[in-house]
Amino acid sequence: MIRLNGYSAECDSLKELITTIEKLPSTIEFINVQCSLSNFNPEKIKLNWSNDLASKCEVIIDEALQEQDRFGIVDKFYLSSYYGEGKEDHAYYIKLESDKSRDFGQKMSSGHYGRLD
Repeated sequence: MIRLNGYSAECDSLKELITTIEKLPSTIEFINVQCSLSNFNPEKIKLNWSNDLASKCEVIIDEALQEQDRFGIVDKFYLSSYYGEGKEDHAYYIKLESDKSRDFGQKMSSGHYGRLD
């Protein structure tokens, strides 16, 4: 199920995410696509707007999903605007999330791995 909130979407599958990307306006500036499932500072690829943006995103994310055995099964796909509403030329980012990445985030924020400063 795709859950839309202004200029962001939460999707349960890659197919839903791609459908959402296809509906983006051609005025967007770029999308940063998460291309690694690493829990700490995952790699991203910046894609400028093009007519085949959705298919490029799909290829990159599909390749990242090959790491699921190591980093957990991705069960949430997020598309968010860096700027939020009110801008005509948005820049977006895609975030992939699994149980393992959520657990890591909770442990980091609770200080489980030590102080963050």
